[in-house]
Amino acid sequence: MISLCGGKDLAVLPALTEYSILQLIGEVGTDLTQWPTEKHFTSWLGLAPGTHQSGKRHGKAKSKHKRNRAGRLFCVIARSLVRSKDMALGGFYRRLAARRGGLVANVALARKLATLFWRVMVKGMDYVEQGLAHYETLVLESKQRLLQRLAKQLEQTVMPMPAKA
Repeated sequence: MISLCGGKDLAVLPALTEYSILQLIGEVGTDLTQWPTEKHFTSWLGLAPGTHQSGKRHGKAKSKHKRNRAGRLFCVIARSLVRSKDMALGGFYRRLAARRGGLVANVALARKLATLFWRVMVKGMDYVEQGLAHYETLVLESKQRLLQRLAKQLEQTVMPMPAKA
């Protein structure tokens, strides 16, 4: 399998099985350099977020996004990560699904998987799963930074709660 992908191990990506890797390679090929960036790749897949905006008004998109077969494959692969208990991408899905709904979260997770796929194939990135606990600490740190910045704007101070004995 590694020799088919030009020496890159796609099995390190979460939820990618040998069969799904073969399906994806059958659709996109092994040379992903035809897409200059990962944004071009996700746009071609039909997974890039789109907005229809005119001034301050937001409206619905005039044409529905068409996902090609590879984009639909990434959506199916993303659905297998939904119930993962110890993976950061599963936590990403659940956090987004609570705010925006499952359909939006599924496409966002599929896009994230597609960018990881492109990075491994083009840049030779080594993906290492950090785990759900690491992801949740990063989210908590970003919330703390946001709270500090908001308190600074309001000329307030944030005091940590005293530890319970």
